[in-house]
Amino acid sequence: MESYKTCDIDTLLLKCREQDDEAFDQLVSRYTPMMRKVVLTYLTPPYDFGELFSEACVALHVAAGRFDINQSEVTFGLYARICVRNRIVDLLRLRDHTISEQDVEQIYDENDPEGELVQRETVDRILSSARNLLSDYEYRVLLLHIQGYKTAAIADMLSRTAKSVDNAKARLFKRLRAEIGGISDF
Repeated sequence: MESYKTCDIDTLLLKCREQDDEAFDQLVSRYTPMMRKVVLTYLTPPYDFGELFSEACVALHVAAGRFDINQSEVTFGLYARICVRNRIVDLLRLRDHTISEQDVEQIYDENDPEGELVQRETVDRILSSARNLLSDYEYRVLLLHIQGYKTAAIADMLSRTAKSVDNAKARLFKRLRAEIGGISDF
Protein backbone atom coordinates (compact mmCIF):
# COMPACT_ATOMS: atom_id res chain seq x y z
CA MET A 1 0.00 0.00 0.00
CA GLU A 2 3.00 2.26 0.53
CA SER A 3 3.44 2.72 -3.23
CA TYR A 4 -0.03 4.28 -3.61
CA LYS A 5 0.29 6.96 -0.93
CA THR A 6 1.67 9.51 -3.38
CA CYS A 7 -0.47 8.52 -6.41
CA ASP A 8 -2.94 10.98 -7.81
CA ILE A 9 -6.65 10.14 -7.70
CA ASP A 10 -6.89 9.28 -11.40
CA THR A 11 -4.14 6.67 -11.04
CA LEU A 12 -5.86 5.18 -7.98
CA LEU A 13 -9.17 5.03 -9.83
CA LEU A 14 -7.59 3.23 -12.76
CA LYS A 15 -5.92 0.75 -10.41
CA CYS A 16 -9.23 0.20 -8.57
CA ARG A 17 -10.88 -0.62 -11.88
CA GLU A 18 -8.21 -3.28 -12.36
CA GLN A 19 -9.39 -4.85 -9.06
CA ASP A 20 -6.30 -3.67 -7.18
CA ASP A 21 -7.26 -4.00 -3.50
CA GLU A 22 -4.31 -1.94 -2.29
CA ALA A 23 -5.36 0.97 -4.49
CA PHE A 24 -8.90 0.76 -3.13
CA ASP A 25 -7.60 0.62 0.44
CA GLN A 26 -5.67 3.83 -0.25
CA LEU A 27 -8.80 5.41 -1.75
CA VAL A 28 -10.78 4.46 1.36
CA SER A 29 -8.02 5.88 3.53
CA ARG A 30 -8.08 9.20 1.68
CA TYR A 31 -11.86 9.51 1.75
CA THR A 32 -12.55 8.16 5.24
CA PRO A 33 -13.00 11.66 6.74
CA MET A 34 -15.63 12.51 4.12
CA MET A 35 -17.41 9.16 4.56
CA ARG A 36 -17.37 9.50 8.37
CA LYS A 37 -18.94 12.95 8.10
CA VAL A 38 -21.72 11.74 5.80
CA VAL A 39 -22.37 8.65 7.94
CA LEU A 40 -22.55 10.70 11.14
CA THR A 41 -24.98 13.10 9.45
CA TYR A 42 -27.43 10.27 8.74
CA LEU A 43 -26.72 7.92 11.64
CA THR A 44 -30.07 6.66 12.96
CA PRO A 45 -31.27 3.40 14.48
CA PRO A 46 -31.50 0.56 13.65
CA TYR A 47 -28.23 1.08 11.77
CA ASP A 48 -24.99 1.55 13.61
CA PHE A 49 -21.93 3.43 12.43
CA GLY A 50 -20.22 0.29 11.13
CA GLU A 51 -23.16 -0.72 8.94
CA LEU A 52 -23.50 2.72 7.40
CA PHE A 53 -19.74 3.06 6.95
CA SER A 54 -19.73 -0.28 5.10
CA GLU A 55 -22.43 1.08 2.81
CA ALA A 56 -20.31 4.20 2.31
CA CYS A 57 -17.38 2.00 1.26
CA VAL A 58 -19.58 0.19 -1.24
CA ALA A 59 -20.71 3.54 -2.64
CA LEU A 60 -17.08 4.66 -2.89
CA HIS A 61 -16.21 1.49 -4.79
CA VAL A 62 -19.10 2.06 -7.21
CA ALA A 63 -18.08 5.70 -7.61
CA ALA A 64 -14.51 4.66 -8.40
CA GLY A 65 -15.78 2.44 -11.18
CA ARG A 66 -18.22 4.94 -12.67
CA PHE A 67 -16.39 8.25 -12.40
CA ASP A 68 -15.36 9.72 -15.75
CA ILE A 69 -11.75 10.76 -15.26
CA ASN A 70 -11.73 12.50 -18.66
CA GLN A 71 -14.15 15.23 -17.61
CA SER A 72 -13.09 18.26 -15.61
CA GLU A 73 -16.37 19.74 -14.36
CA VAL A 74 -16.66 17.63 -11.19
CA THR A 75 -13.92 16.37 -8.91
CA PHE A 76 -13.90 12.77 -7.81
CA GLY A 77 -14.24 13.89 -4.20
CA LEU A 78 -17.53 15.65 -4.90
CA TYR A 79 -18.78 12.79 -7.03
CA ALA A 80 -17.87 10.27 -4.32
CA ARG A 81 -19.55 12.34 -1.60
CA ILE A 82 -22.76 12.50 -3.63
CA CYS A 83 -22.65 8.75 -4.27
CA VAL A 84 -22.05 7.98 -0.58
CA ARG A 85 -24.82 10.33 0.53
CA ASN A 86 -27.29 8.96 -2.02
CA ARG A 87 -26.59 5.35 -1.06
CA ILE A 88 -27.12 6.02 2.64
CA VAL A 89 -30.24 8.11 2.05
CA ASP A 90 -31.65 5.35 -0.19
CA LEU A 91 -30.90 2.77 2.47
CA LEU A 92 -32.69 4.82 5.12
CA ARG A 93 -35.66 5.38 2.81
CA LEU A 94 -35.96 1.67 2.14
CA ARG A 95 -35.85 0.92 5.85
CA ASP A 96 -38.75 3.29 6.40
CA HIS A 97 -40.62 2.12 3.34
CA THR A 98 -43.55 0.15 4.61
CA ILE A 99 -46.91 -0.03 2.98
CA SER A 100 -49.37 2.28 4.71
CA GLU A 101 -53.16 2.16 4.84
CA GLN A 102 -53.22 5.07 2.40
CA ASP A 103 -51.04 3.13 -0.05
CA VAL A 104 -53.34 0.13 0.20
CA GLU A 105 -56.43 2.30 -0.24
CA GLN A 106 -55.14 3.46 -3.62
CA ILE A 107 -55.25 -0.14 -4.88
CA TYR A 108 -58.99 -0.59 -4.43
CA ASP A 109 -61.84 0.43 -6.73
CA GLU A 110 -63.97 2.96 -4.86
CA ASN A 111 -67.06 2.26 -7.02
CA ASP A 112 -67.25 -1.46 -6.19
CA PRO A 113 -67.58 -1.99 -2.42
CA GLU A 114 -68.01 -5.77 -2.72
CA GLY A 115 -65.06 -6.10 -5.08
CA GLU A 116 -63.07 -3.80 -2.82
CA LEU A 117 -63.68 -6.09 0.15
CA VAL A 118 -62.53 -9.16 -1.78
CA GLN A 119 -59.52 -7.30 -3.13
CA ARG A 120 -58.64 -5.96 0.35
CA GLU A 121 -58.76 -9.47 1.80
CA THR A 122 -56.57 -10.75 -1.04
CA VAL A 123 -53.96 -7.99 -0.56
CA ASP A 124 -53.98 -8.44 3.23
CA ARG A 125 -53.49 -12.19 2.83
CA ILE A 126 -50.69 -11.70 0.32
CA LEU A 127 -48.86 -9.13 2.47
CA SER A 128 -49.07 -11.19 5.63
CA SER A 129 -47.74 -14.28 3.86
CA ALA A 130 -45.17 -12.33 1.88
CA ARG A 131 -43.35 -10.90 4.88
CA ASN A 132 -42.39 -14.37 6.09
CA LEU A 133 -42.08 -16.03 2.71
CA LEU A 134 -39.93 -13.58 0.73
CA SER A 135 -36.43 -12.21 1.12
CA ASP A 136 -36.15 -8.57 2.19
CA TYR A 137 -35.29 -7.57 -1.37
CA GLU A 138 -38.24 -9.46 -2.86
CA TYR A 139 -40.58 -7.99 -0.24
CA ARG A 140 -39.43 -4.44 -1.04
CA VAL A 141 -39.94 -5.13 -4.75
CA LEU A 142 -43.46 -6.41 -4.00
CA LEU A 143 -44.36 -3.34 -1.93
CA LEU A 144 -43.15 -0.97 -4.61
CA HIS A 145 -44.91 -3.00 -7.32
CA ILE A 146 -48.18 -2.90 -5.39
CA GLN A 147 -47.86 0.86 -5.13
CA GLY A 148 -47.72 1.10 -8.90
CA TYR A 149 -44.03 1.61 -9.54
CA LYS A 150 -42.71 0.23 -12.81
CA THR A 151 -39.66 -2.01 -13.05
CA ALA A 152 -37.28 0.81 -14.03
CA ALA A 153 -38.40 2.99 -11.12
CA ILE A 154 -38.07 0.10 -8.66
CA ALA A 155 -34.59 -0.64 -9.99
CA ASP A 156 -33.56 2.98 -9.45
CA MET A 157 -35.04 3.11 -5.95
CA LEU A 158 -33.30 -0.10 -4.90
CA SER A 159 -30.04 0.60 -6.75
CA ARG A 160 -30.40 -2.57 -8.78
CA THR A 161 -30.75 -3.39 -12.46
CA ALA A 162 -34.12 -3.77 -14.15
CA LYS A 163 -33.19 -7.41 -14.85
CA SER A 164 -32.64 -8.00 -11.13
CA VAL A 165 -36.04 -6.50 -10.34
CA ASP A 166 -37.72 -8.60 -13.06
CA ASN A 167 -36.07 -11.73 -11.66
CA ALA A 168 -37.19 -10.83 -8.13
CA LYS A 169 -40.76 -10.30 -9.39
CA ALA A 170 -40.74 -13.68 -11.10
CA ARG A 171 -39.47 -15.39 -7.95
CA LEU A 172 -41.82 -13.63 -5.58
CA PHE A 173 -44.92 -14.24 -7.70
CA LYS A 174 -43.96 -17.90 -8.09
CA ARG A 175 -43.52 -18.26 -4.32
CA LEU A 176 -46.73 -16.41 -3.56
CA ARG A 177 -48.71 -18.47 -6.08
CA ALA A 178 -47.37 -21.67 -4.56
CA GLU A 179 -48.15 -20.51 -1.03
CA ILE A 180 -51.43 -18.70 -1.54
CA GLY A 181 -52.66 -20.03 -4.85
CA GLY A 182 -54.66 -18.23 -7.48
CA ILE A 183 -53.02 -14.82 -7.34
CA SER A 184 -52.24 -12.86 -10.46
CA ASP A 185 -49.27 -10.57 -11.01
CA PHE A 186 -51.51 -7.61 -10.04
